[in-house]
Amino acid sequence: MGMDKPNRPYNNSPTSVPSQMPEWIPDPSLKGQNFDQLLQNRGIRFIHEHSTPCPNIVSVDSNQHEPLCTFCDNNGMMHYGSFEIWGVFTGNSIEKTFEAHGVWEIGTAVITFPTEYPDGTQADFNMYDRLTIPDFTVRLWELKEYEPRPGNIQELRYPVKNVEFVSSIVDGVQKFYVLGIDFNINDQGQIVWVDGRQPNYDYSTNHGEVLTWAFFANPVYIVVQCLRELRITQEMIGGQKVARRLPQQILVRRDFLPDSSAETVISGRR
Repeated sequence: MGMDKPNRPYNNSPTSVPSQMPEWIPDPSLKGQNFDQLLQNRGIRFIHEHSTPCPNIVSVDSNQHEPLCTFCDNNGMMHYGSFEIWGVFTGNSIEKTFEAHGVWEIGTAVITFPTEYPDGTQADFNMYDRLTIPDFTVRLWELKEYEPRPGNIQELRYPVKNVEFVSSIVDGVQKFYVLGIDFNINDQGQIVWVDGRQPNYDYSTNHGEVLTWAFFANPVYIVVQCLRELRITQEMIGGQKVARRLPQQILVRRDFLPDSSAETVISGRR
């Protein structure tokens, strides 16, 4: 037997204050388009590249990947496409913290993106997608062994915008290389060595000088998780309610951060 409904009457209490409750409540629809416009007007520009597993493997049974794969930078994921999009960059973590929903590692951040690219096509994000911030640069470093290449071209991990410091140590003697004298940077962000100024290379051992590079490049982030992958609401359009997606929120992490072992983060190269 169910519970009885409340049925006890209460005495009226006179008041001179008019009721603030309207006779009818207007529809409180969230305007997804306005939210998208807010992100575009207050966000920063990103270049979004989609990800997919690299097929350069022996078989899907073993999932054994080519150890020196050049198609995916040996990290197991390929990136394709280049889509411009604007997003709000928040929660950039500079230290490791522990919160109720998990651990925030150094270099993680939360980005809120609109539902569509500027051309009107739907924007969606998956794990290991790559996001580049093209309008800002950060200082990075990399140890790189010199190898003679056609055109005296050498590539670092990211397209180089500027070089601050280059040095090597050979037989206990430190050497320095200077931008504009020993090498230049081409339009693709590659290092182009000047003839006669290249580092040494030992053809008998197939090893060259190990150089440390301190350079500036656009920061790159990798999508770690979709925090708010599918937000849906209803909008009143022409007197009829229709479903509409709302902006999405993703957790990202810097693609390159040095640790005590000088290894890269989320690069797959361990």
